[in-house]
Amino acid sequence: MILSNHFLVAMPSAQTDLFTNSVVYITEHSNVSGTVGVIINKPLGKTLKSAFQDIDLSEYNPKWGENPLYLGGPISSDNGFVLHRLIDTPGKLFELTNNKNVLDEIATSNFRDNLFVSAGYCSWSALQLENEIVNNHWLVVKADTSLIFDVDPLNRYIEALKLAGIRDISRLYCGGEVFA
Repeated sequence: MILSNHFLVAMPSAQTDLFTNSVVYITEHSNVSGTVGVIINKPLGKTLKSAFQDIDLSEYNPKWGENPLYLGGPISSDNGFVLHRLIDTPGKLFELTNNKNVLDEIATSNFRDNLFVSAGYCSWSALQLENEIVNNHWLVVKADTSLIFDVDPLNRYIEALKLAGIRDISRLYCGGEVFA
């Protein structure tokens, strides 16, 4: 199964500091080259304006400066990455890039109000993620873009579980077996 355009939802048993209660959007997945994604529900408590003082975001969109900066993952966490919609690439919803030129493209598109910027991203080697899924570290759910842009970041974990049909998290994990 190709996992691009899916969410990974951390199982309650996955109690690491970084991935506890995380929702990860998968941008790239291949059994050969591995997986790339970005955590979508961990705001860092900074606005983009305060995090990127050398960029005048208001020249692109006056609202962008107040958007939150997210912890996207442990890889290159000192760099900013933009999760943006792909307008002319069939089968692919988003791409993750650190190319500043994409801001012009977003600002002039129909999606100019949807800007998601993270510090860092997530990466798994070939078949590493599949092994974690088999070992019940993650639930896999088809991505719904409204979860990224229309749901409060602090509610995204619970809403992602609902996408998987899980309404009561207390019944999710029991004695090493997954019940959904």
